[in-house]
Amino acid sequence: MIHRAGLLHFWMVLLFFPWNVEAVPKVVVSIKPLHSLVSGVMEGVGEPSLLLEGNASVHIYSMRPSEVSMLQQAELFFWVGPQLETFLEKPLASLTHSMISVEMIETEGLQIHRYEKKSFWISGGDERNFIDPHLWLDPWNAIRMVQRISQELTEVELKRLDQHLEQDLGALKQKPFAVFHPAYTYLEKRFDLMRVGVVNIHPERPPGARHLAKLRRMMQQNGIECLFREPQFEPRLIDMLLQGTKVRSAVLGPLGAELDAGPELYFTLLRNLGKSFRQCLDS
Repeated sequence: MIHRAGLLHFWMVLLFFPWNVEAVPKVVVSIKPLHSLVSGVMEGVGEPSLLLEGNASVHIYSMRPSEVSMLQQAELFFWVGPQLETFLEKPLASLTHSMISVEMIETEGLQIHRYEKKSFWISGGDERNFIDPHLWLDPWNAIRMVQRISQELTEVELKRLDQHLEQDLGALKQKPFAVFHPAYTYLEKRFDLMRVGVVNIHPERPPGARHLAKLRRMMQQNGIECLFREPQFEPRLIDMLLQGTKVRSAVLGPLGAELDAGPELYFTLLRNLGKSFRQCLDS
């Protein structure tokens, strides 16, 4: 038995996944029950478009030009699958843009039921015709689908963040820089950034005079354009290294210590890092 309070708690948790309001994708949903689930996940940040208004049959429907246009503009499309919206197979196959099409019937963990063939007057035929596609009528299936919807929407947003960073950092691949400690390897590898020096490999132990002298020579020999400091560490070492040079300085922070905790922190953190790299290396 499904307890309403437990289901409501689960639903509310899912509503607070990390949306970036500025990056809400264009979402289209095929039918009203599925549109309701998607709307619940997107509540407060955006409204998905509904493809089938009114009481039209999903089995024999013929799309209007305005509905074809809606699909052509979508970035993300949720539908049950060809077992239900049979009229969508050809229109979806003919789309030329990179829309993400999500067949909810393929969601992991769903309870799928089949019609009993003996209850039909026909025999043979496509096996998918004997699958009952009305998945949403089981609330536990709705839970699984809401999980999938949340995952798909979050992935779209993270891909947008990745594209934003690529725009910020793409032109900086050949510009050498140094950091206070090697906390940015994943960012550097992902966007092919050219880090050539580290002030302090172990922040809990101050670097020796020999290492600092070597780093200063390397900065001059490799034409380092920027030395990044971190807000939680004493800037004295950075100031000493920069003295008498034309190397610029900026602040990087891998933990977002200065940001408010919450679902927006990750996106703000990564965007701030990209901005700091761009402003210091592209000056």
